[in-house]
Order: sequence, then structure tokens, then C-alpha cells
Amino acid sequence: MRYSFNIIFAIILGGSISLSAQAAPKTDRALVQPGKVHELCIPLGFGQKLEYGFVSRRAMNFNIHYHVGERVEFPVAEHLAREKNEIFTAMDDQTHCLMWTNPNERGQWVNVIYNIR
Repeated sequence: MRYSFNIIFAIILGGSISLSAQAAPKTDRALVQPGKVHELCIPLGFGQKLEYGFVSRRAMNFNIHYHVGERVEFPVAEHLAREKNEIFTAMDDQTHCLMWTNPNERGQWVNVIYNIR
């Protein structure tokens, strides 16, 4: 079944995520080719909340990470997901990256909506 981009965001917005009325949510959309990644990196301060939702047609590997020198920290470990609707709280002043890796044989679109509060 095909959903339009606007319907997907309406579903995400109507879910449990309560995007702040103070700022309009931001969106991101990418076609992730097989074996490739898409990153959305966002600077967050300690205690800031990242409200995010995403959907793709097929499951992709997803994680949230940040870099400390050559080391990579994963506050949200990599796992397969087709959709999410979450609130992430930063425990460090870092640029956190949401990352999708496509394990599928065909390119997959990922549609993201997010807000920082």
C-alpha cells in the first residue's frame, strides 16, 4: 500500500509524539541506496529533547550516535526498524546523528520529522 508523504507525517504527528508548539517541526527525506547510509546530524545540549518520527517502506538499520575523537558512542544501539516515534534526551553536549543503513536489495526512502525542545 502506498502512502503519500503528507499522510505519513499526519500519522506520525497524530501518534504519541507531541511536537512542541513553539517551533515548527523540521523534515528530512532521503533515498537510501542498498548498502549505503543516510545521516541526519543535530547539535544537542545536555538535557535537550529530540522528538522524532520516521517511516520507510522496508526495515533499515537505525541508530543514534555521536563521535568523541575517534570513538563512536551509541546512545541508541543499531537495530532494524521500519518506523519509529520517539523522544530522545541528550545526556552529553554533542552533535548526535540519526543514521539509517539500507540492508535491502533496492533503494528505500526514509521520511523523517523532528523537533528539538
